[in-house]
Parts: sequence; structure tokens; C-alpha cells
Amino acid sequence: MNHEHRIIILDGALNVRDLGGLPLKDGRRMKVGKLIRSGRLSDLSERDQRLLHETWNVTTIVDLRNDQEISEHPDVDLKGASLKRICLLTGEKKAISREDYGLSISLFAINRAKSLLEDGGSRKLLEGMYGQMAQNEDCINRIREFFEVLLNQKEGSLVWHCTSGKDRTGVLGVLLLLFLGADLEVAKEDYLYTNEQNSIYRENLLARMRNRGAEEDVIEEMRILESVDWVYIESFLNSLIEQYGSVEQFFINTLGLDSECRQKLLDIYTEVE
Repeated sequence: MNHEHRIIILDGALNVRDLGGLPLKDGRRMKVGKLIRSGRLSDLSERDQRLLHETWNVTTIVDLRNDQEISEHPDVDLKGASLKRICLLTGEKKAISREDYGLSISLFAINRAKSLLEDGGSRKLLEGMYGQMAQNEDCINRIREFFEVLLNQKEGSLVWHCTSGKDRTGVLGVLLLLFLGADLEVAKEDYLYTNEQNSIYRENLLARMRNRGAEEDVIEEMRILESVDWVYIESFLNSLIEQYGSVEQFFINTLGLDSECRQKLLDIYTEVE
């Protein structure tokens, strides 16, 4: 599947793409210009803001970051858009943000990767994050809140984002696509496309770390942290199945998303091909 046409190129945000065009069952597909996933929106240029307002008609922004992340890098106040804050993971500042605290980004990345190695590595950290999103009651409540925002969207497009638009944003993207009837492979492709879309940023960061004299194991740790891997989603979905019987039962019994909710979301965000 060609995903390049879904990319929204912004000067001040990573990993921005429209879900429009992704295929669903029963001959439906995602509408263009209704749902956009993204990295943080704190550094948008004036051009970016005009593009999101005038071309993409963004009317709702859902920020999944925690209070500390938001206080350090608040979203730009985008004209015509209301801001909803849904903290998907509390108390996870170190795990999910790559802010530099005054250091160059390369030095910060080196220090952080070394710290992660001492704590068991990036994979352990990410596995814990995905596990929390599947098992923690507060996280489940935040997922439910996200779907409530989707159900109440009246017009225009909705953007949801975290810091780099890959883990928290990715989990919600997978759940949304599955609920609307996408095959697992379609959800997987969109989730994994982050690795391609963020490749230039990621490889530049690793090159800068290498130029600073970082060892290869340290560089590899940051490569893992700045990438996505489907094994995290598999673990997330398997955890839902173990706890709730199936992903469908999770939608119905835990999130309260019945057939009426599904039809409403289909009417808002999808169309017949």
C-alpha cells in the first residue's frame, strides 16, 4: 500500500499523516481530511498553522501528553481549533519524551540511551508502556475518553498526538482502525509507517550521536526508542484478549462502544469507495 499521499509535511512537527484512504471492510474507506495523527504541535510555523487551519480545517486537537510535557512544550493555539487534553500515560515523563533540558539533542540522546541501558534497555521501557496502556484502569478510561471525543466531533478534522506520534498515538490509531473495520494488516501498515516517515529525523539524530563519539550500543538503544515495532502492539492486543476475551469485547463491554457508536463513527469518518 502506498502511504506517501497521506503525509502532511509541516515545518515544526514530526510524523503527521492523514488516515484518509485506508481501506475498511464492506467496501468502505477512511475519509480524507477527517482524522490526522501527529507528533507534538508546539513548534508549528505560521505556514504550518495556515495549512492546518485553511487546508485541513482542523477543529479539534487531542493532546495525549502529560502535564509536565505540556508545560514545557505547549501546543500552539491553532485558529479555529479546540484543544482536548487526555493524558494517556501519567508519570511517564522519562519514558515518552525526548526533551533536551538545555543540552544539545545529541548529548541528551546519548545520556538518555546510557541511562536506559542501565535500566534494562529501551525495549523493556516500551514494553512496560504498552502493558500499562492495556492494563491500567486510568489508561483504559483515557482510551474511552478519546473515543467519546471522536463521537462528539461535529465538523472539520481531528488531530491527535503525543510527543513523536508513535506509541500513544499509534495505539489509539490501531484501536480506531480495528473498531471501524480495518483488517489487522491495514492497522499494522499504518502503525509501522512511522518508521519510514520518521527515518530522516531518526537517522540524523543517530549520526549526530555518532559524531559525538557515542558507542554503537548506545546508538542502537536510541534507534530502538525512536522506532516502532509491531511486537509491542501484538503484546498490547494479546493483553486485551486475555483480560476481556477478545478485542471486540473490550470495545463493547469495557469502552461501551456498541453497534450504534460504531455506525456513528462510520458515518462521520468513513465513506463507500
